[in-house]
Amino acid sequence: MSATTILAHSVRIARTEWRCHRRDAGQSRIHRRLLVGLRLVVAAALGAAGRSIGRDLAAGQSIPVTELWLAGAVAFAWAVWRSATLTHERFSRLDPDMLLTAVPARAPALGLLGFVSARLAASLAVPTLGVAGGLALGLRSPAVALTVIIAIAGMAALAAAVGVTGRLATQLVGTRLTRGRFYRDLFVLFGWAAILSVVAVFRSTLVSALPVLAGVGSLSGAWIVDLALLGAGERAGIEARRGLAVLGLILPSLALFAGGTTVLARRLWEAEPTGSDGAHGSHPLVDGGRLDRVLAGAVSRPVRTVARERWLAERRAPRGVLNTAYVLLFVGVVGFPVVGIVGVPLLLLVAFALAVAVGVAFGSDPIGVEYRVLPMLFTTIRGRQFVSGLLLAALVVGAPTVTAVVVPIGLFSSATLLETLAVALGGVAICACTAAVGVALGLGVDHDGLVPVPSFFTDVPAYAERGWAPFRRLAVLFAVVSVAGLPAFLGTMPAVSDSGAGIGAPAAAVRIGSLLLTTLVAVAIASGAVRIAVRRYRRYQLT
Repeated sequence: MSATTILAHSVRIARTEWRCHRRDAGQSRIHRRLLVGLRLVVAAALGAAGRSIGRDLAAGQSIPVTELWLAGAVAFAWAVWRSATLTHERFSRLDPDMLLTAVPARAPALGLLGFVSARLAASLAVPTLGVAGGLALGLRSPAVALTVIIAIAGMAALAAAVGVTGRLATQLVGTRLTRGRFYRDLFVLFGWAAILSVVAVFRSTLVSALPVLAGVGSLSGAWIVDLALLGAGERAGIEARRGLAVLGLILPSLALFAGGTTVLARRLWEAEPTGSDGAHGSHPLVDGGRLDRVLAGAVSRPVRTVARERWLAERRAPRGVLNTAYVLLFVGVVGFPVVGIVGVPLLLLVAFALAVAVGVAFGSDPIGVEYRVLPMLFTTIRGRQFVSGLLLAALVVGAPTVTAVVVPIGLFSSATLLETLAVALGGVAICACTAAVGVALGLGVDHDGLVPVPSFFTDVPAYAERGWAPFRRLAVLFAVVSVAGLPAFLGTMPAVSDSGAGIGAPAAAVRIGSLLLTTLVAVAIASGAVRIAVRRYRRYQLT
């Protein structure tokens, strides 16, 4: 097959992947307009900064190489990360069994690289025009706009090639190592914490070494700046030879990475990945276990089976457990400031956070988790059994966790024993409320709106919605649970509890009463959510 034919197939594959990506993203027209508006704002800000730099250069000031190098390094790192993310999303969607029977491996590999480059170019086009226009106005040289666009386009193409090749290389290594994917996903999820810890501990050392690092990179950074400002000539104080030399480095590098992309894609498609066929980690769902020995006489077998199945699913692919990160974000951004301003006891916030986290872990996204077995599920399990099973899964984990954390902390705090027990009881009720509301909201997801997406700690794709719909449901969940916890937060405020003395009620009685009221409100909301969830389960349509 000729090079022209392969290139034509690559362009066709890249165009197809573009349309599939837009369809899977599920962005509304309003969302797309907001993104366009944000890019215009960024472009305007960059244009203003570029015009200021251009005026300074026209006035004879020196080029701020260090600052430009740092900004370029951050932009290049973001472009590499974005390219790797797009590669991960689209490479799992390619069908090599079909493609490789019609075209050589080079065509889909180059098509994937073309798609990533096109998506990156679409994201950077407007900001690039802003920078180019600002520098051209500042230096009063239209040719600068062209050289700036060439420089940014070259670095963006190089970043896309590095991101695609690096992501495919990482995936190839992961298939050769038994636990390579596990450690990679572990680093993606929690590596930022380790990096922030290192920065916090060695902050002074890094600050002192930053000028040295900038000086090391100033050579290549200066070359990129020389290429970008080549159109200004001698007025910008650049060396044209170094600027032209950048193109001599970028073009062969692009060819090298394009070849690497083809080699890696062929190895991933044609080589046999490692795996395990053993029964390690398998557990029966119907019989056996401590749950049956404790609850056999009180809870039916289908309910216990649903609970055990959800625990096993989270053990193998902690999809719901990973959603607890949003709970920590919500508590950290909203809860902590409220505690500091109004004086709500920290013990109550801890109980609330734990309860909501466990409820989210086992009650969120029931359709996505059960997507592959939905036909069997709807024909063998009744709605109340399914919802009760998920509630049981959350409460069996949440009740001991909340109690084990809250009671010791309460005993060593200023709270009385009754207040501590009331906080623990309210936490268990909040856990049930969170799980019930999460199941009710999750059962409202349309079956056709779910698409396979990559998941952590497993090669099997998960099924989830694209776009902002999951985050809107999560916001509704947090709002409903916050309403359930509102009586406790208000009643434990010093300004409210101390004012009870005016009507003859002790402050401790006001606090305990508010905690019990939260328990009742949470139970009432959970009961209503269970009825809604059961009704949605019975009426759910798979087509």
